[in-house]
Formats: sequence, C-alpha cells, structure tokens
Amino acid sequence: MIRFAAPTTLAVCLSLLAAPPVRAQSEVVLWLTPEVGWLSAEHSKRVTAGGGSSESATTASGPTFSVNPSLGLRTRVLGGLLAGVEFEGVLANRGMIEGTIQPTPNGEPHDVWPGEWDLRDRFGIGVNVLLGLDSGGGSTQGYVFGGIRRMWSEFATSGVNPANGDRGERREQRSRRPATVGLGLLLQRGWRVDVRIGYSRSLTEWTEEIPGVLLDYGYSASAVTLSVGVGPPR
Repeated sequence: MIRFAAPTTLAVCLSLLAAPPVRAQSEVVLWLTPEVGWLSAEHSKRVTAGGGSSESATTASGPTFSVNPSLGLRTRVLGGLLAGVEFEGVLANRGMIEGTIQPTPNGEPHDVWPGEWDLRDRFGIGVNVLLGLDSGGGSTQGYVFGGIRRMWSEFATSGVNPANGDRGERREQRSRRPATVGLGLLLQRGWRVDVRIGYSRSLTEWTEEIPGVLLDYGYSASAVTLSVGVGPPR
C-alpha cells in the first residue's frame, strides 16, 4: 500500500489542480494545526551468523505531539463535490517510543542479545488530498482525506553481550513514510476550524553487515491522530 501511495497521491494532486472550478472560485487556505496522537511501534531484529539466524521483536507505544503549518487549495468539481490538495510541514515536539528487545538465549552465534531501542520523529513534510460534498456555502463541511508524509526520524537499537556485559548501540538518522487516511470536519464560525481524526502506518527496514554477522532491522509504526487546524476567516 505504502509503495504506491506517493505516485497515486501526486497524480490526484495534479488532477485537482488542473480541474476547472464549477460555480465558484478556487480558494487558497492557510492552516496552523496542533496534532496529538498515540504511536505504536514494533521493532524487530534478525541476526544471521554461523550458518543460522535468530529473530526477536517487541512493541511499545506512547503519545506524540506536533505543530503542522499547511497551505492548500480547495475547489468545487463535478458540480457537487469539494476537492482539495494541501502541503504541510510537521514540527515534532514530542514522540520518543522506547522498548526493550528480548534475547534469544540458545547458545548460538546468531542469538539476538537483549537491549533497549527507541524511535523519535524530528520533522517532516507531507501532502494530503481531500474530498467532500459541496455544502453550498454552509457553515459545516464533512470530508474524507488521505496523504503521505516523509518524516526525518531517529532509530536506535542496542545489545548487551551476555558473555561479558559489554553494551553496543546503533543509532540511525533515517526517513519513514507514514501513509494516512481519515475523516475531517470544517467549521466556519468567523475563524475557520478544521478538525481531523486519522490513522497512519509506516514500515522502515534496513540491513547492516559487520564481519561475520548480518543484522536486519525493522520498525513498523502505526498511529491514531487528532488535529485541530485554525485558519483566518474567509
């Protein structure tokens, strides 16, 4: 799903920008959006050495918070639909998820050692498309939306050698790409208020090789988010 989300989203964005407005002019909107969420992550680690491999995975979860400025275009299409596209920035303020990987104590060279791990988002950019029924200038507007973000994140995993107690840690600055779907409600009471609830999911994987050992890391993350965007009056 996530593999095809970026080109699909881009194609929809271009089609919305090219569509001529019907019965009304297109509208450019600017939002400042605090967003809170609950992020759940699973970290998996596979060790391949000595002709065999072992794998261990654990989950952890916690709250997140960000502030997301966005700029968008909304227009009426096909006579009775309201469509839009928006580009957003994500300034993550809090969101470190911490867990502990469980060992595989089989006495083999490919055992997974116990250790702490964490995932922290730093900042990101994203694009969303939305589609709702044209309310004819009413004060309340419901819609569905979908999009994808590129988050610059920090991933860390560690292991403690059971033979001597030595601890090693790998910390990586990598990107993850959560795809999001959700529902929104636009309220126009002087200043405009945009309330959204969304669900997102991402998968980040990579491989590290050291002499005689192959390490495969995976971080699967999902989140439920609630955001309240505020924009200037029309």
